[in-house]
Amino acid sequence: MADGFEVHLATCPECARELARYREVLAAVGSLGDAVEEPPRGFAERTAAHVLSSERPWVGRVRWLANDRRMHVAAASVGGAIVGAGVLGLLWRRAARRELVRTGEAV
Repeated sequence: MADGFEVHLATCPECARELARYREVLAAVGSLGDAVEEPPRGFAERTAAHVLSSERPWVGRVRWLANDRRMHVAAASVGGAIVGAGVLGLLWRRAARRELVRTGEAV
């Protein structure tokens, strides 16, 4: 079976081109490990300072929203609407199943 594959690669120009491109990509990716670039001076310190910084502009907004009574009412309203929709869906499904049983169709 391998012999047929090798014969095909040797005789099919399209597959031979594809194999050549594949080998080029492998060679290019393999050579990436050889190049090591040093980060700029102070990069690690600046990155750590940015990540650990407590001065995030959105923190105050989130705290304000979390303590806003209107947001609590809105969240409760949305939650109630979701629960209500779920209950209505279950009641509709139950009524549909009863109708199927009443008419004698399979459940």
